[in-house]
Amino acid sequence: PNPRMLPAAMLGILLAALPVTAEPKPKETIPFTDARIRIEVNSTDGDSGLHVNLDAEGWKFVNIFSPTGKLIFTVEGGGSVGKTGLTEVFFESAEPGFADLPLAKFLERFPEGNYRFTGKTITGKNLASVAKLTHAIPAGPVLVSPAENSVQDVDNTVVRWEPVADPQGSRITRYEVLVVEVGLVPVRVLSAVLLGSKSSMIVPPTFLKRNASYKCEVLAIERGGNQTLSENAFRTAP
Repeated sequence: PNPRMLPAAMLGILLAALPVTAEPKPKETIPFTDARIRIEVNSTDGDSGLHVNLDAEGWKFVNIFSPTGKLIFTVEGGGSVGKTGLTEVFFESAEPGFADLPLAKFLERFPEGNYRFTGKTITGKNLASVAKLTHAIPAGPVLVSPAENSVQDVDNTVVRWEPVADPQGSRITRYEVLVVEVGLVPVRVLSAVLLGSKSSMIVPPTFLKRNASYKCEVLAIERGGNQTLSENAFRTAP
C-alpha cells in the first residue's frame, strides 16, 4: 500500500517494524606496552645506528611513521605467525661509518620529534603510541682502564672511564659496562648498568679466565635513551 494513504497509527506500526541498521562499534585502541626509538653512536669505530624496541599483545602488523608522517618501518606476520600474532620486536639499522655517512647526515635521515607507532592486534584492536626521538647525543666515554691491548690480572681488573658531560638539553642518567670474552661460542658476556654518578666497575675474578682475550665496552646513556659507546681490547695474564 501507499504509505501516504495509510492512517497515522498504521504508518507508525509499519515504520516500527522496519529493520534498524546499527552503527558499527568503533574498534578499541590500546597503547603499545613498549615503544622506544633512540640513536647509538660507536665513538671507537666511528659509526651510528637507529635502535627501536616495540612490544604489544599479539599483533598482526606494526607501522612506524616519522614526525613528518612518512612511513619508515612496517612489519606484518604471515601464515601461522600471522594467525598466532607477534609481540616483542627489537631491531637496529645498519651502522654506516662516518666516512660514508657523517653523523650530521645520519641525523637528517632521522629528525627529532614524535614518531608514531601504529598497528592492529589479531583480535582487531588498534594499537597506537608515540615515542620521542632527540638529537642529544652523549660524547664517547674516555676509557682509562684496562688500557688498549694491556695484560690484566684476573684478580685485579677494574674498568674505569672519565665522567661524560651532559649533552645539551639532557643529562647522563646511567652507564652500561660490557665485558665480552672474544672468540668463544656461545659468547660469555658480563653486563652491568650503573648510575650516572659512577665511573668505575670491578670485574669479578670469577668471570675472567687466565690467558684469554676480552673486549670491554662502556656506554654513556642520556635521559632520552641515546647512547654512545667506547671500546677496547685486553688480555688476561697466564
